Amino acid sequence: MITDKNFRKYYQTDRYRGFHKVNERFDNTSRTTLLVFSNGKKQIYTSGIYTEGAMFKAFNAIDQYYAQKRLRGNLLAEAS
Repeated sequence: MITDKNFRKYYQTDRYRGFHKVNERFDNTSRTTLLVFSNGKKQIYTSGIYTEGAMFKAFNAIDQYYAQKRLRGNLLAEAS
């Protein structure tokens, strides 16, 4: 769950769980903010009406990325 603590941590370090913001763009036609986060291997693209909304979606996507990665690691360990 994303909390104010997650946003505070990001604003203090400019990173969230190893990911950093690569690009931020505001699209005037759709009135949305587009964000790209990367950890050097994986890029996550999100959009939202406000920057914080797009960041909220990015943080959720990053959490899901690590959850899937952890699940794949557990499945590989069980298969061995």
